[in-house]
Amino acid sequence: MFFQQFKVEGLGCLSYMIGCPLDGRAIVVDPKRDIGDYLKTAQLNKMKITGIIETHIHADHISGAAELQLQTGAPIHLGAGSPADYDHLPLSDGDNILLGNTKIEVVSTPGHTPNSISLALTDLSRGDLVEILLTGDLLFVGSIGRPDLAGGALLEEQIKNAYHSLRTRLGKFPDYVEIYPAHGAGSLCGAGISAKPSSTLGFERLTNPFLQLDFDKFREQLSANTPHRPINFTHIINTNMRGQQPVHKLPGINEYNPLTCKKFLSESPDNIIIDLREATAFGGAHIPGSFNIGMAPNSALWVGNVVKPESRILLLANNHQDIEQAVTMFRRVGYDNIQGYIIGLNGWIMAAEETGFLPQISVHSLHSVLRKYSNHLVLDVRNDQEWLTGHIDQARHLPLPQLINQGLNCELDQHISVICLSGYRSNIAASMLKQRGFKNVYSVIGGMSTWKTAGYKRV
Repeated sequence: MFFQQFKVEGLGCLSYMIGCPLDGRAIVVDPKRDIGDYLKTAQLNKMKITGIIETHIHADHISGAAELQLQTGAPIHLGAGSPADYDHLPLSDGDNILLGNTKIEVVSTPGHTPNSISLALTDLSRGDLVEILLTGDLLFVGSIGRPDLAGGALLEEQIKNAYHSLRTRLGKFPDYVEIYPAHGAGSLCGAGISAKPSSTLGFERLTNPFLQLDFDKFREQLSANTPHRPINFTHIINTNMRGQQPVHKLPGINEYNPLTCKKFLSESPDNIIIDLREATAFGGAHIPGSFNIGMAPNSALWVGNVVKPESRILLLANNHQDIEQAVTMFRRVGYDNIQGYIIGLNGWIMAAEETGFLPQISVHSLHSVLRKYSNHLVLDVRNDQEWLTGHIDQARHLPLPQLINQGLNCELDQHISVICLSGYRSNIAASMLKQRGFKNVYSVIGGMSTWKTAGYKRV
C-alpha cells in the first residue's frame, strides 16, 4: 500500500494519497486547491490518479477536487446525501474500493457534518486487518471536529451524531489502528488540536478529553465551547457545495501604479489593500486604510478573519515572491478577487501621496506611559489560554477574533496600545482599529514575550 500525508502549513489542513504502485492507481483524499504536489507524487511513483474522495464538504479551505478532476479526469466521491451541486459519485457505509492490494472501506461517521465519512484502509498483501483510519473531521489528535458548521438548527442532532460516531462507528476498530485526520494544529475546525500529525485509536481513547465524557457532559461542552467562526467559512462552504472555479479561469493579477491604485480604492469601500510587509515597515509608512497581515504560515487564516470574501483585493509586498506565495495561500481560503499587486511603497511615496503611520511602541515606553497616564488603554488581543499565562495588570482582554466581530466600545480619540504575544496580531488589530476611525493607536513591538523578557510585572 502506498500512503502519503500532505500538510498545508498555517491552515492545519491534511490531505492524503492512497494507492498501489504495482497496480498503478491512486486516490487523493481531501485535496488542497493547489494540486501540484499530488500530480508530482503520482508521477514519481508511477501511479495514475483515478479517484478523488472528500470526507465531507469543507468549511475552512477551498477544495482542490475540481482542479484535480480537470487535470486527471478522475471522478469525485462524496458521502451519500452530501448537498453538492456538481457531478459526483456517492459513497455509502460499507462500500469498498480496491486499488490492487489496497482496500478502502467507507465508514459513515456523521457529526462534523451530516454526511461525513471516514475511510478504513487495509493492506491486503499483509493480511485482512484494518491498519489506518482516515477520520476526516470527526476525530482529531487530541480533539474532535466542531459540530456547529451545519447550522444552529442541526446542532443538537450533530452532537448526538458525533457522540455515536465516536463511540459506536469507530468503536468497532481495535486500539492499534492508526488515525490520520483531515486537520492538525492551526485549524479552526476544532479546538485544542495537537500538533502531532497522527495517533492511534487506543491512545486517543486513553487521552482525548472528549472521549472521556458521558453524553450529557459531551453535549454540554460542545454546546458551550464553540470555536470562533471566521467570516469566510460560509463562503467556502457555499463554494465547495456548488463546485470550485478552476484556477486558470480566475481573473489575471496585474501590477498597479499609484494612479491606478488610487482609482481602485475610490471605486468601492469593499476594495482593500492587504499589506504583507513586517510590522515595523508597515508602522513606518503605509497606504491609508490598508490592513497589515504580514507574510507568515498562518496569514491566510487571519485574512479569513479580517477580510470579507467578496472584497476586491490589492496585495502590497517588498518582492514578487511574497506576492506569488500570498496569492496561493489566499486562494486556498476563498479569496479569488485578487485584482493586482504593488511592489514596495516607494512609488506611492515618490508620487507625493499621503501615507498612514502606525506607531510601534516598545515595552519600555509602554511601561513608562502606564506609570504616567492611568487612562491609557492596553488592549491584549491574545487568546484565553495566553491571557492566563500572565498579562499586564491594567490590560483589557479582547481576543482578536472577538475584536473583529464586536469592535471596540470606547471613544475614537482614546489612546490605545495593542499587545499580543509577538507583535504580529497586534498590528492586524491596530491597523483594523485605524481603519475604523480610532486616531491614537499604537502597536507594541515584541508583545508580551518582550514584556516578560524585560522583567516587567505580570499578573
